[in-house]
Amino acid sequence: MLVAMTVIFFLVAVLLVIVVLIQPGSTGGLGFIGGGSQSVFGTKTGSVITKITTILATLFFIISLALGYMNSKANRVETEEMLKAKEAVKELPEKKPLPESGGFEEIGVDISDTSKK
Repeated sequence: MLVAMTVIFFLVAVLLVIVVLIQPGSTGGLGFIGGGSQSVFGTKTGSVITKITTILATLFFIISLALGYMNSKANRVETEEMLKAKEAVKELPEKKPLPESGGFEEIGVDISDTSKK
């Protein structure tokens, strides 16, 4: 479900970018795309493209909120699981403290200073 929503979100975002770029601005939109869009959509191009932009922007925000909610639910750790994890940690054996010497002698590492002559 999450993957399908993400794909839909991506498609809506791409369509929204395309529709916004097609819209005629103060200079008439994109030269090679914007000029032709007025003849394709008819005389009420502004209102049609504005409605499409509004619909796509609304879908974009709704899907964004839905994806955020779905992601928060997917990554949530339930209280019962947290309590079980705490109990499992309590059952772990105690750590043994390191010897006073720092533990280096047990693994055969010589830490003596050899720079003195």
